[in-house]
Amino acid sequence: MIALYFGSFNPIHKGHLAVARYVVEQGLAERVWLVVSPQNPHKQAGDLAPEEHRLAMARLATEGCDGVVVCDVEFSMPRPSYTVDTIAKLRQLYPDEQFAILGGGDVAATIRTWKEGERLVAENKILIYPRGENDHFEEPFVVMEGAPKMRASSTLVRELIRSGAEWESELTTEVARYIEKHKLYMENNTLEQALAAGKEAYARSDFGQAINHFGEAKRLAPDNQEADQWLAMIEEILAFRHKDYYNP
Repeated sequence: MIALYFGSFNPIHKGHLAVARYVVEQGLAERVWLVVSPQNPHKQAGDLAPEEHRLAMARLATEGCDGVVVCDVEFSMPRPSYTVDTIAKLRQLYPDEQFAILGGGDVAATIRTWKEGERLVAENKILIYPRGENDHFEEPFVVMEGAPKMRASSTLVRELIRSGAEWESELTTEVARYIEKHKLYMENNTLEQALAAGKEAYARSDFGQAINHFGEAKRLAPDNQEADQWLAMIEEILAFRHKDYYNP
């Protein structure tokens, strides 16, 4: 069985790896695939580092990590990424494999509100690692009571980086070096840089990436009208692409 660990991994940290290793070591799954989501429908795009950087960091973090690999299937699928569609795609690509969903207590609490959430719960084994001491979950979830508790979160890591506090200890050495090299999550990213990167992504029709960059521009300058205009244009394009003319 392959446990699918979905996430933005923004950035990937030691807690992610500890949970993935635990699943393999305890025999709960033969392998864990870290499914990096280019655009999670439940998260603000402006908080996301460019998808190619998040994918690269995930690959660096899992080097030499037996049984844990990175899956980039969502990079070739429509955006945003929906778990039910991704699992269907993986079952099409790997018909002989069995898949389970791996996630934290927040997944157990919200999965039924996701796209075709009841179907996800009915059709998939769902492995849950509690995030806190008081987390309690009932069937059909498989609760990993002995799983390591995450001290950090990706949100905390980003906040530590932006505040200038010590953050490297929460990440593997390779990922920390990558963040420093590319100056990810750091305040020296300017509005002009974010807008320019968004326009470049738009020009090559990489709308998911463009949304990320213009979202970052909005984080830097919430009232920026230029970013608003670009985001509105992209929204119109995506809405047109996904319109069903036979079932309006």
